[in-house]
Amino acid sequence: MFTQPQTFIVSLMFLSGLLFLGLNFIAHSMVFPGPKGSKRKGYMLIVTVLLALLVVQQHRLMVALEFPPAAAQQIILIGFAVPVFLLSLVYYRIKRSRLEKDPD
Repeated sequence: MFTQPQTFIVSLMFLSGLLFLGLNFIAHSMVFPGPKGSKRKGYMLIVTVLLALLVVQQHRLMVALEFPPAAAQQIILIGFAVPVFLLSLVYYRIKRSRLEKDPD
C-alpha cells in the first residue's frame, strides 16, 4: 500500500494530466470557437471553473507535502499551467493558419 506522501504524489500526477487536457481544450476552443450557436464557449467556461478548483487542490496537496505556499503556487502556475496554455495556443494558431492556407 502507498504511504500518504506517495498517494499525494500520484494524485498530483493525475491532476496535472487533467490540467493539461483542460488547458489544451480551452486553447483549442479559443482558436476554433465553432459555428454560431455552438455550446463550445459554455463548455469552455465550465472547464475553466473546474480547472480553477483543480489548481486549488494541487496547491493544497503540495502544501501538505511541505512545499512553501509561495513556491507551490509558482510551480503550478509559472512552471506548468502558463507554459502549457501558451504552447497550446501557439500550436492551434499555427494549425489554424496552415488549414487556412491549404484548402485541400
